[in-house]
Amino acid sequence: MGAPPPTLYPVKGMTLTADLARSRSHRLQLLDAYGPVLTDRQREALRLHLEEDWSVTELAESLGVSRAAAHDLIRRGLRRVEELESSLGLCGQLAAAEARVADLERRLAGRPAGDGAHV
Repeated sequence: MGAPPPTLYPVKGMTLTADLARSRSHRLQLLDAYGPVLTDRQREALRLHLEEDWSVTELAESLGVSRAAAHDLIRRGLRRVEELESSLGLCGQLAAAEARVADLERRLAGRPAGDGAHV
C-alpha cells in the first residue's frame, strides 16, 4: 500500500500530516478573508477550532451547546467560506499575486547592482 504520509508534528494525541497542515492553512486563509460575513458564533467557533486547535468537545463546553451543535457551527461556517471562495476566488487571487511578487523578487535578486536598468 505504500508508506504513511510524513508527519509534521504531533497534535493532541495524533499526528498532523502535510495534507492536513495544508488543509488547516487553507481554512485559516478562508477564515481571514471571509470571516466577517459569517455569524459571530460561526466565526468564533471556527477561530477557536482552527487557530486555537480546540476540539469539538472543548468548543461545545465553552459555548454551552451539544457536541453536535458545535460540530454543526464548524461545518456550516466552513461550507460558507468555501462557497464564497468558489464564487469570488479572493484567496486564489492573493496566492497568484504573492507568486508574482516572489518571482519579481527572485528576478531582481539575480540582477547585478548598478546595471542601469530600471524596474
